[in-house]
Amino acid sequence: MREEIAENIRVERATAELLPALMRFYGHELSLRLAGGTELRAKLGPCATDYICLETEQAQWVIRSGAIESFALPPGRAPAVERRAPGRSVKFSSVLRGLLRDRARCHVFGRAGSSMAEGTLTQVAKDFLIILVHPRDEFARAQQASTQLLIPLDAIGWVEAITLS
Repeated sequence: MREEIAENIRVERATAELLPALMRFYGHELSLRLAGGTELRAKLGPCATDYICLETEQAQWVIRSGAIESFALPPGRAPAVERRAPGRSVKFSSVLRGLLRDRARCHVFGRAGSSMAEGTLTQVAKDFLIILVHPRDEFARAQQASTQLLIPLDAIGWVEAITLS
């Protein structure tokens, strides 16, 4: 009987997936290491199979799963299994459209962690976005922008939305 229980535990652990494991920490502060050595510490928000959301009072991040190198989980035991259903049906582009609707100042980073653009999103399509590039301390005005960039969504590692105070 003990061997059967031990085998069931091994099978359960071997077949565990990232998204349900992360959802146990929804609303808890986590530390992440992203591509290029970027480190973040923020509360875990909504998650889906291809991205996670983090937030602090100053900013929020939408991070593609492929840009995450590791998680430092909170000390102690993991919280009880979360009953909240993962956001599998909400697409990465839909979350970015929320940033567009809010006219958030965004900083877009590539999959390797390099800065791609900073400014205001003007369009989020099915597989690309367009960002009006402008200095962080200025409003989005076409005449002040240095350029508009079209960025394929597959090239993005994460997007940081900066909260203005």
